Amino acid sequence: MTRKLGYGERETIDAMLAASKRPSKMVQIRNAFVQRGTKGKPAPGILAEMVQKHDRAGLDLFLLHRMMASSSPWDAGKEAGVWSRALGLAVSETQMHAERVSRIFRRLDENYHLVSRDDARRGGKVTSLLEDGSRDPYTSPTSHYFRLPFAYWRDDFHRRLTMPGKVVLLIGLTQEPGFVIPPSQVKNWYGISDDTWATGARELEDEKVLTSRLGKKRNWMKGDAFNRDLEYTLLAPFDTRAQPGFKGGA
Repeated sequence: MTRKLGYGERETIDAMLAASKRPSKMVQIRNAFVQRGTKGKPAPGILAEMVQKHDRAGLDLFLLHRMMASSSPWDAGKEAGVWSRALGLAVSETQMHAERVSRIFRRLDENYHLVSRDDARRGGKVTSLLEDGSRDPYTSPTSHYFRLPFAYWRDDFHRRLTMPGKVVLLIGLTQEPGFVIPPSQVKNWYGISDDTWATGARELEDEKVLTSRLGKKRNWMKGDAFNRDLEYTLLAPFDTRAQPGFKGGA
């Protein structure tokens, strides 16, 4: 369900997108945020912890900060009111609810280990850490990453999508077109329930940014000699793996 537009939210986000100075109009995020482990033994990423804690605000602020921290030293020092407006927390000039921002950043730091805070510095500098929750210093990814386009914010998907919709979108961005997520593996691979996946996929299909079809692949170990799985493909503006400049790998 679409969240109500906050005071100055759209104007603040437009200003932040411009200030990020990203020529590609996309934000690179390591796949490890969505899924850690190895190809043979995948494991859920930090995203799963946010889902379990119903921390939509934490996810929203993480994505906004990752968008703003676009160059070394990978920090973004903005007054709390700026983040508050971008998150849709502000009601008016006098009701910004900026105090909530520090609590959300604290969770990103202490619970998820995605940022480090330096409250002693003017502007409340917050610095990105690696997306795998290891607390290692952030570096620009050169492989195993996905790209979140500015359209996510400009077209109001950040407000329109529920937590399941956002989760399925981020998972889909790590996958090639026609990807298959077996229902039996959703929990093991991504740490979410079948219901969360089904709800999110249905939401994205309703938004016309995801399609699904029943695939048919030869498998002589099946009764009818075929695998029949749902194959998903993200559509514009989220078909980022097919767009120029992508080098993130599978």
